Amino acid sequence: MKRKLPPRFSPAVLAPSAAPVKKAIKQERPRGSAHQRGYDHAWNKLSIAFRKRHPFCLWCAQQGRDSLTALVDHMIPVVDRPDLRLNWKNLLPLCEPCHGRKFPMEVYARENGLLDDLPTWCLEPKSRPRQFRPIIE
Repeated sequence: MKRKLPPRFSPAVLAPSAAPVKKAIKQERPRGSAHQRGYDHAWNKLSIAFRKRHPFCLWCAQQGRDSLTALVDHMIPVVDRPDLRLNWKNLLPLCEPCHGRKFPMEVYARENGLLDDLPTWCLEPKSRPRQFRPIIE
């Protein structure tokens, strides 16, 4: 009688008592629709005009790279200053990777009462707190 062996990398062999791990589900408040968050016809029109005027990511250009602008971001977030939502001077052309690096900077500024410094940090990389400065190779 031939004995059946479990597969070599079976969970039963590697960790018989381990229960399957479930992914943690974010428990944050649900975001409203784009329209509810202020992205209406006026924003779409402004965003298109801004991207035509600024086709390249500002942060990439500061480091000598050419990346197309994928997003128009607000230097001071709309959540904190809704009155600056359609202000051209509060806008920043960014690619998606740079936009992802900007969010932690916003959180840091909000937590430390430094929101007024965000426009300077966005435009001048050397003025940013050390952990948010670009790594120059």
